[in-house]
Amino acid sequence: MRALLAFLFTRKRALVGFLLLKAVAVLVNGLVRGTAEVWGIGILALAVYAVIARFAQAGRVLSIWAVTLLMLYEAAGALLLAWSGLRDAPGMALIGLVVAAYLVVGALVVFASRREG
Repeated sequence: MRALLAFLFTRKRALVGFLLLKAVAVLVNGLVRGTAEVWGIGILALAVYAVIARFAQAGRVLSIWAVTLLMLYEAAGALLLAWSGLRDAPGMALIGLVVAAYLVVGALVVFASRREG
């Protein structure tokens, strides 16, 4: 189990996972709501997150702090959505809890790697 966690949670993989989760969220939001404004805001947010993640991958300390806060913010949102849908859709709530846990652990890994080169 420790080897699997070490494989999944490196700085690069945590950042890629974060961007993939955000891309899925943008896609789902765009398809559900279907307006140009939702698509535009989602794609713009994804682009900004990608730039910050790229700088964090390069080891920029300020970007590492920023992406850590963004990951924790997204995890809090996933946790709140999971909690609110616990009675109505327990399967979706479980997925939300897994996403929130992944983002929290990923944020901790990214933050802990801030001293690495």
